[in-house]
Amino acid sequence: MDNKLRVALIGCGDIGLRLTHELPGGRYSFLGLRRSLPQVDDAAIDWVQADYLKPETLGVLREYRPDYVVITLKPTAYTESGYQEGYEQGARNIAAALDGLSPQRIFYVSSTRVYAESGGEWVTEESPLAPQGYAALSLVAAEHTMMQAGFPLTIVRFAGIYDGRAQFYLNRMRQGLWSAPKPEVYTNRIHRDDCSGFLAHLISLSQAGEPLASMYNGSDGAPATRYEIERYLAARAGLYPPEKVSVDGEFQEHKRIDNSRLIASGYQLKFASYRDGYQ
Repeated sequence: MDNKLRVALIGCGDIGLRLTHELPGGRYSFLGLRRSLPQVDDAAIDWVQADYLKPETLGVLREYRPDYVVITLKPTAYTESGYQEGYEQGARNIAAALDGLSPQRIFYVSSTRVYAESGGEWVTEESPLAPQGYAALSLVAAEHTMMQAGFPLTIVRFAGIYDGRAQFYLNRMRQGLWSAPKPEVYTNRIHRDDCSGFLAHLISLSQAGEPLASMYNGSDGAPATRYEIERYLAARAGLYPPEKVSVDGEFQEHKRIDNSRLIASGYQLKFASYRDGYQ
């Protein structure tokens, strides 16, 4: 094998693909592990059909001996058992597969969904975690499994991942679902390109011998209310709100994500707010 640094991308989807274009190919090689091989022609990645829910398929990690590991998991279904299987069992299987190896650092992608805050207050990496809710509990359990595995570890909790297409809000408004200005319901996000960009930044810092935190909030740090975003996108799309809005009747849990630690790391956001990302 050449002298390139080896990066294993477990559950390699959109973020993994983008990450390979953020790091210089002359210095890094990439192994992409996926349940099914993608229909993409990307010479930067050596693809392997491997399922982190089937431990017998993860032996390739021992052969590859990665310098860095980037883990992105997802539920097998949007149910309690689906989250437990995808996150909790997935994390256990991966930790076992990496046992005995010596990666320089593991980067585990999690979610700001783990936080307990639900009333719109600011949240840092030190804020309390959710004590209930099957999705949050499974995310927290998976994080704990990776922490207990004994590897140098950095967890990145991403907020709502988006790109310029903005279909979620546009689809809601076209269905007649518009938010009122009050009560305020804050949303948080990070552009897909900043997800991969920040992970690449952290890997580069690690290579330079810079200390990394064990936890980062991956957010643009510019929370905005749903009402504000809807009106901005509606104006761009030529949609006009009704005189009386029709909103979901359910209670809206929300929070505002502080990204001070991300900024302190020296990372410069490509999209500093939704106004930049939805262009």
